[in-house]
Parts: sequence; structure tokens; C-alpha cells
Amino acid sequence: MTAAAEGFADKARSWLQSVGYSRAVWMGLIGSIVLTITSHSVGAVRSRGGIMQVIGLSSFTFGHAAGMVTVVMWFALAGMVLSWIIVGRHILVRGEPLHRSAIAAWIGPMVLAGPLMSRDIYSYLMQGTLARDGFNAYEVGAAANPGPLLFEVSADWRNTTTPYGPLHMGVGQAITSVTGDNITAGIFAFKLLSIASVLVMAWAVAKLATHLGIRPDVAVWLGVFNPLSVLHLIGGMHTENMMMALVLLGCLCAVKLQPVRGVLAASALIGVATALKATAFIALPFVVWILVARVAGALPYSAGKARWLRLADTWRRFGTLVWAGLVSVLACVGMLALVTILTNQTWGWVTEVTGNSKVINPLALPSFIASSLEPVLSRINDDLTFNVLVDAIRPVSSALMLLGLVATWWLFRHDERTAFTGMAVAYAITCVLNTVTLPWYYTAPLALVVLASQSRMVIYLTSVFCMWVTFMFDGGGNNRLYALWWVLAFAAIFAWVVQACLEFPPRRQPQAKQSQPQTQWAIELPSLAPDASPRGRDARAERPPGAPAESHPQ
Repeated sequence: MTAAAEGFADKARSWLQSVGYSRAVWMGLIGSIVLTITSHSVGAVRSRGGIMQVIGLSSFTFGHAAGMVTVVMWFALAGMVLSWIIVGRHILVRGEPLHRSAIAAWIGPMVLAGPLMSRDIYSYLMQGTLARDGFNAYEVGAAANPGPLLFEVSADWRNTTTPYGPLHMGVGQAITSVTGDNITAGIFAFKLLSIASVLVMAWAVAKLATHLGIRPDVAVWLGVFNPLSVLHLIGGMHTENMMMALVLLGCLCAVKLQPVRGVLAASALIGVATALKATAFIALPFVVWILVARVAGALPYSAGKARWLRLADTWRRFGTLVWAGLVSVLACVGMLALVTILTNQTWGWVTEVTGNSKVINPLALPSFIASSLEPVLSRINDDLTFNVLVDAIRPVSSALMLLGLVATWWLFRHDERTAFTGMAVAYAITCVLNTVTLPWYYTAPLALVVLASQSRMVIYLTSVFCMWVTFMFDGGGNNRLYALWWVLAFAAIFAWVVQACLEFPPRRQPQAKQSQPQTQWAIELPSLAPDASPRGRDARAERPPGAPAESHPQ
């Protein structure tokens, strides 16, 4: 690196570290406002109608004008991302709380934003009209019910059945029954529901973090209000917001309520969440481990102690596992059946869960491997096309995903904390090894990441990942993952920005300065909360000095 480049980097680092909390919040607010305005021009805009057409500015939705607005949108997004990581510096490095003003700045203006980075909301509304008008969305696609909404659904999905559960259909039916075919009203209703769900997620994550002895500010900042989740759960209005709100509430019931009532309530809530999206079910086996730990005690990590435990308490743990597993499955499936009956839907979604194979992007490992191998193998054999390769790799990846989920469930069985670690790892496995992966799928493991691990490296890499993925999809939902220069450039930029703000990993210093201590982070609570259970606390975890006496979103 040249002296000029080093000088520029040092100035940029000094600026990032000198930005005050209030200034960072204002930066996020301006970015969110500009992003909201540009969403109606270069977001997932409507094919017919829309605010730009109403006010006579439809020319800004295509051509060179749209290109210029897109540049403005990227700068607005950069402002929001920088605001988030600078606030994170104040939380982690300086031990300050996550203020409500920051949350309001990031998500408040987006109440008025158009759909961002995905057109799925139009499909959700269309599926709601199918249920409203007496069609079975598990047998027919959107084309079976022509209307204004049909023109907004991507052509690829107009004849595709839905993989979502009965509650998803019931929510869509309820909204479209009230808003009719008014697309703007339907989107606004979904937007309010999305914001409410994200706020419930934040509340539940904060409570779970306090229970585990973790600063709720850190958990909420990184797990819920990261740029990826804000943009896709609120901007894109995806089902994951409601699903994870219910799953997290279920987890909170599992650790807070009396054990039997806790497992019943948790299983029922996960059953309702599964009625939205099938991946919610992944959390259920780990809820069982939480109950086993609460009733039969935590499983020691030491091999010697574990050997003694097997002789003394195996039957108690096994018995608890059996009845807890049966109760949880019955409660979950029973609630799922009840929701199916109440929404007047069928079980057809079960066979449609794995039917979506149209989406191709490198976020899914099978697609990444196939796209990496195809340029080489196709030169050896013309028959080895991308489609051939991905069709061969996907079944293997699905089998590995299943094995990974089973292994994760068994390995993370010791106590409450390891159960949350296993839950996060399991959701991450489904994101990586699934046939189809989209950015908002990662909001599930992200919500659990700080509950799972307080490792400085994990927090650093997660922060970089959130910022990087946010820039991999444009406002209309087209990905830039095949533009190698774009992918690598933003990965390098955000790795440096996070390092500069969070001061981790530490910079390489001259030999004389290497003895200086690393910057400490305030991650864990200084003492166990009065209502928190000591179970699940990792006795080996060290609390960084300087953590605030109280820590909660304000």
C-alpha cells in the first residue's frame, strides 16, 4: 500500500471512529428517507400504476433516469449501513445502549417505502386473493384468478403453486378481503404487519439475551436491526418476520415458564410459525433440549463427568427426552392442524415445500458449486451444462443438510445456551445447503447469532456478512453475485469498515506497539440478571471489563 493510500485509510478510519452517536443516527435517518423515496422509482415497482405514474414521473422508473436514481439509492443504502456499524461501535466498544431513536431512524421512514429487493409481496397478495376467491393455491397458480394483481406477479411465478403454509394463506386472505384489489392498501397492510413482527422479534431477543446473561443491546443491534434484516424483512415484507417472531416467543416461553407449560406453549407457537413457513419447525428439537436441561439438569462437558452421569442419570434424561419430545411434537402438529382448519386450507403445502427450484444464485451452495464448475467441465464435455450439474448436486446437498441438522441437534444438547447455539447453526445449515437460498433466509440464524456465540470473530464476520449481502441485490431484486469485481470489492470494503469501527481484528502494529492490549467489547451483562437462570451460562465465558451496569434498548 502506498503512502498516499495509507494516509487516506488513516483519515477514513479516524473519521469513522470520531462520528458521534447522534450524528450516526441522523446519517441513518437521511439514508432511510432517501431510500424510501428512491424505492418508488428503482425498487420492485409496479408494472401498472404506482405513485410515480400517478404524479407523472414514470420516466424515472426506466432508462437513464432510473440509472441515476439507482446510484442515489446505493449512496442512501451506504448511509444506512455506515450508520448501523457506527452505532455498533458505540454499543460494543463504548458500552452505550441501543437508543430507540436509532431504531426509529432506520425503520420509521420505510413505512412509506415501496417493495424493496423482491417482488414477492405481489405474490403474497395474489395468493391471498386465491384463498379469498375460493381457489386452492396448492393446486393452481396466480394465473387461475386474473385481476390487477396478476400483472404484478413475476411471469416465472404466475403458474407456480405456493410452498407456504395455511397461516400465510390466511393472513393474505384477511388482508385482501379488507383491501380488495387495491395494491397500495394491501402493501401498506403488509408493511405494518412486518414492522410489528420485527419489533416483537427485538423484544423477544432482548428478553432471551438478558436470560442468558448477554447484553440485549448487542443482541438486538446485530440480530434484528442489521441492514440485511431491515431491508428484507421491512423493505421486502417477507414471511420470515412473522415466523421468527413466533419462534422467538416460543423460545422465551421455553426458558421462562414452568417446564411443562413452557414446552407446551413453545411447541404451540412453533406450530403456528410452521403454518407460515416450514423452516420454523427446525427450532422444535432444540426446545426439547432446553426442557431436558431444565428438568434433568445440564449435561456436563467433561468426559469423566459425562461417564458418571450416564451411570447415574441416564434414565432420567432419556425419560425426559421421550415425554418432552412426544408432547412437543403433538402440541406442534396439533396447533398446525388447528390453524389449517381455521383458515380453511389443506395440507397440500407439505408436498410443495421442496418444489421451488427456479431461483438460482450463489448464496445456495449447490448453485455456487455448479456455477464454479460449469466453465471448466463444459469445455471437457458439452453435456455438462449448468442445469445438469445443479440437478446432480442438489440431492447430495439436501442429504448433507439433513445429516447436518441431525448431527447439530445431537451435538448441541448440553444446556440452554448450547441449545440456542445449535438452533442458530441448524438455521445456518439450511441457508447454505438448501436448494434455494435468498438473503432474507439468513434473518433466522442472524436473530440467534449473539445468543449462540459471543465470540468477537463471530460478531465481526456476521457484521461484514450483513453489510456485504445488503449490497448484493439491487432495489428491484436482481442480484449482482455474478459480477466478481462487485462481490470482491464490497467484501474488502466492508471488512475494512467493520475493522475500523469495531477495532477487530486488530490492526498490524509496529513491533514496539504489539504489546498494547486489544480493545475490549461490552458483550455480556456484568452480572446475572435476577430473573435469569444460571443454567445455560457458560462458566468459561469471560465478561469484558467496562460493561455497563444496565443494558437495554432505550
